[in-house]
Amino acid sequence: MRFARFFTTIAVAAVSATCVAEPVQEESASVPPPESKPEDQSLPLGAARPEWRFQFEPSAWYAGASGKVRIAGAPAGTSTVRINDLHLDNPILTPSGELSVRTGNWRFGLGTFFFSQNRLQTMAVPGQLGSVTFAAGQQVNSKMEQDEYMPVVGYEFWRRDPESSDAVKVLGRLEAFGGARLDDVKFSFSQGAAAASQSEFFGQAIIGIKGSMDIAEQFSIDLETSVGGWPGSSDYAWSWDITVGFMWRPIPNVGIQAGYRNLVNELRRGNDSQEFYYNGGLAGLFFGAVVRF
Repeated sequence: MRFARFFTTIAVAAVSATCVAEPVQEESASVPPPESKPEDQSLPLGAARPEWRFQFEPSAWYAGASGKVRIAGAPAGTSTVRINDLHLDNPILTPSGELSVRTGNWRFGLGTFFFSQNRLQTMAVPGQLGSVTFAAGQQVNSKMEQDEYMPVVGYEFWRRDPESSDAVKVLGRLEAFGGARLDDVKFSFSQGAAAASQSEFFGQAIIGIKGSMDIAEQFSIDLETSVGGWPGSSDYAWSWDITVGFMWRPIPNVGIQAGYRNLVNELRRGNDSQEFYYNGGLAGLFFGAVVRF
């Protein structure tokens, strides 16, 4: 009899516990799961990026010319004429830009600029350019044009990702690249009724290195330099180019940039009285925008 009462008491307690527990289970089952937060669209510095990334950099280069020139038509041995004597050395806004595509460690890019300068100058020294001869005190109308296209392929061989211990997040990269420098150069001169001009196209192979540093996801510093050449006896070209740039991105995919570029080149074609010779360069500040997508 005592055992019957004991088991009856246990059964009643179990049923009571079950009845109390069931509403709790139903209540917890009715609670909706927490809403998932939308994924942050901006990636932290050093995070994995999309497989293909595009970057467009339209800019204006405040470039001034320097050097010396000689064009075909003058007798063999005629001296060159300096660019600053022709007053072609004044800086002028020059359209320029670069489009690049990056996938993994590889980058495919195309840079360009279109320089054009036209001046009327009273000459301080005598000289001859092609068939155009002039004396000191005479006015010479001069025009210089140089359009450049630079396709390159680069490979990122070193990368320093930001660490959690960094007080300021810094991402460093080094890239080696190679490609071509293609220059379309034209000089035109006139004095009175005499006029002469020459246009030449030069291609050369280039190699270079580019270093960049991204700071705090908004600021960047870039340093790029390249050398190129095309050896030949009557068709010769060489160049050296260095660019330093600073960029600020107020929003992740759009920024503004400014910097300095110096391009030096020597271009020569032909011999004796048919020789085209230009040894000089372009240099100056540049500024523009950066768009990534």
